[in-house]
Amino acid sequence: MLRWLLSCALLIVVGSFTSSGQTGAANSQDPKFPSHPGFHPSPEAPAMPKALMKFPRTNITSAKFPALDFHFHGARLRTAEDYKELVKLMDDAGVGVICNMDGGFGKTFDQNLKVGEPFRDRIIHFARIDFEGINEPGWSARTAAELERSFLAGAAGLKINKVLGLDLKNSDGSYIQSDDPRFDPIWEMCAKHNKPVMIHTSDSYGRFLPIGPENERYEAGLWRSSPEGNYYKTGQPTPDVIEKARENMHAKHPKTRFVNAHMAMLYYDMDKVAALLDKYPNADVEISATIQDLGRGPLMIRKFFLKYQDRILFGSDGNPGRGKEEFWEPHWRFLETYDEHFDHPAQLRSATGAPLHGRWRIYGIGLPDSVLRKVYYANALRCLPSARASIQKRLAARR
Repeated sequence: MLRWLLSCALLIVVGSFTSSGQTGAANSQDPKFPSHPGFHPSPEAPAMPKALMKFPRTNITSAKFPALDFHFHGARLRTAEDYKELVKLMDDAGVGVICNMDGGFGKTFDQNLKVGEPFRDRIIHFARIDFEGINEPGWSARTAAELERSFLAGAAGLKINKVLGLDLKNSDGSYIQSDDPRFDPIWEMCAKHNKPVMIHTSDSYGRFLPIGPENERYEAGLWRSSPEGNYYKTGQPTPDVIEKARENMHAKHPKTRFVNAHMAMLYYDMDKVAALLDKYPNADVEISATIQDLGRGPLMIRKFFLKYQDRILFGSDGNPGRGKEEFWEPHWRFLETYDEHFDHPAQLRSATGAPLHGRWRIYGIGLPDSVLRKVYYANALRCLPSARASIQKRLAARR
C-alpha cells in the first residue's frame, strides 16, 4: 500500500512538472515571429484515425465527361516531355483540357506558349500580369497594352492572385484592392477581347482568425511550425474590405467575365456565394481547393449546385506532381456519386499522413448528368470557345 501511494505521488509531481513546462511553452512568444503575439511551435500532427465502419465505395478512375480543369498550375511545364507526361495523366483521369494559370507575362509567356505549342488543344495558357512598378506613372497603360499583345498571341484569359488585396501596396503603405482605378484598363481589355479573368481574392476565413488548435485551418496553415500566412491582427485587410472591393469591381465592369476562384473564398458561407451570383451576372465561381469543405454538407451543397448549375466551373488547383488516384479521383466521387465518408483530395499531408486541409472526411453530392456536363465543361466553354473542338472530340470518342 505504501509503495502504491509513493508511486502515485511521484506521478503527480512529474505530471505537474510536465504540465507546467508545456503551459509555459504555450504562453511564450517565439522571438522569430514578433508580428504574431503568443505564437509558439507545436508538435507534429497526430495521424488521422482510421474509420472502422464500412461504407460502399464507387470506383471511378475517370471523369464521366471530359473535364475542363479551369484552375491548374503548370509552372513545372518547362519541356515538351513535361507536357507529354501531363497529357498522359489527363488522358488517364478523363481530363480533356486544362487552363494553366502560370502562363506568365511578356517574354515568359512567349516562351511558355512556344514550348506548349504542340499541345495547345489540351493545355491552354492564361497570362499573369506583372505588378512590378504599379506605383509608377503609366503602369496601367503599359500593362494593358502587353496584356492585349498576349491575347493576340494566344492567351486564353488573365489570372490574378490574392496578392491583390492582401499584399500589394501603394507608395503610402496602404493596400491596393481590386476596384483600384489602375486596374480599370486591364479589366476593360479583357472585356474587349472577350477573355475571362480568373481572380483569386482574399483567403480562407480561418486565416483571419487567431492561431490555435480550435481554428480548423490550423493544420492547413502549417501553423504548428510558423505563423506565416495567418492574417489575424497583422494589419492586412479583413475579408469584408476585400469582398466590398470585389463587388465594386464587378459593378464597374459589367462586360467583363470574372471567374471567382475557390468559390470566391466564401465557401464557409454559401449564402454569401449565392448573393454574389445573384447580384452580378458577370460573376461565376469555380470549385478548386474547396471539395474538402463543400463535401461536409452534401445536402446543402447539392441544392446549391442544382440552383446555380450555370454559374459553377470545375477546377482542381492541381499541378503535374499531384497524382490521379489521390487528387483527381476524389473530385469525381464528390461530384458524381453519393459515396459517404471518404478522403478528400488533400493538397498537403503531414508526416503522419493526416490531411492538412481538414481532419475530416467528405460525402458525394451525386449530380445528374445534365448538371455534370455544365460543371465539367459547358459553363467554361462559354468563355473559352477555343477549347470547344478539343472537348467535342473527346465527347465523340466516348460515344
